[in-house]
Amino acid sequence: MVIKKIFNNNVVLTENESGREIIAMGRGIAFGRRVGNEFSADSVERIYTLSNKSMMEKFQELVASISSDYLQAANEIIDYAQNVLESKLNDSVYVSLTDHIHMAIYRIRNGITIRNMLLIEIQKFYEKEYQIGVKAIEIMNRHFSVELPEDEAAFIAMHIIDAQTELNLPIANKIMLLIQEVTNIIRMTCQVEFDKNSLPYYRLVTHLKFFAKRVFTEQEQLDEIDDEMNLMIKNKYRRAYDCADKIEELILKKYRYKISSDEKFYLTIHIAKVLSQK
Repeated sequence: MVIKKIFNNNVVLTENESGREIIAMGRGIAFGRRVGNEFSADSVERIYTLSNKSMMEKFQELVASISSDYLQAANEIIDYAQNVLESKLNDSVYVSLTDHIHMAIYRIRNGITIRNMLLIEIQKFYEKEYQIGVKAIEIMNRHFSVELPEDEAAFIAMHIIDAQTELNLPIANKIMLLIQEVTNIIRMTCQVEFDKNSLPYYRLVTHLKFFAKRVFTEQEQLDEIDDEMNLMIKNKYRRAYDCADKIEELILKKYRYKISSDEKFYLTIHIAKVLSQK
């Protein structure tokens, strides 16, 4: 194999037998070598062949700017996730997760903490992905000698959820359409224009993305929030609750999916947070 570009001592750009560009990773494979030199395929521990050209370019840019330690941690997490889920994740996760790990370690080492406002929802609705996130924290703590907070497990879970959704483009397109339909109902019913740069709007759309995935994968949810709690939310956020009623009607009529009381509870809160800005 011939080196086309050196990212660091452990990662290079090369070509496979069919002439396709690949990224090869192995301990010391570029040490003492230059572009144009050959190296043994036996020294390669991992090969990245991202199917999307644009994604491959982003991955190369990322690999050139970070230590291979972040790649190794991402590899271990992705391998673990695919084993637990018994399915392959989209190639994009190699870019998004590696970049996230790099930033997460930077934040923790510089005393910067970020809360994940969807922590409880992810724990409840995506238990398997959240447990992968918990394992990911163990892996990252071991690789980088840090102590990451619980919120990080939910952030990792979000990347794993996204990487599953993107495998099916038709579903991804349906998800975007449903989000548009729901936000239009909120906008017209509550007479509100969204501040798309705001944190409440970001949280709403993120929640809707995961909610829509549950709709299209027919993932059933148990009702665990009691009637007293629902009544309290209904009385406190009347406009948001009425809006959630209309969304519930649309989802049932068009998509034949019955929203659980838990789904409606969280949806109402997210709508209320957006409305409270106005």
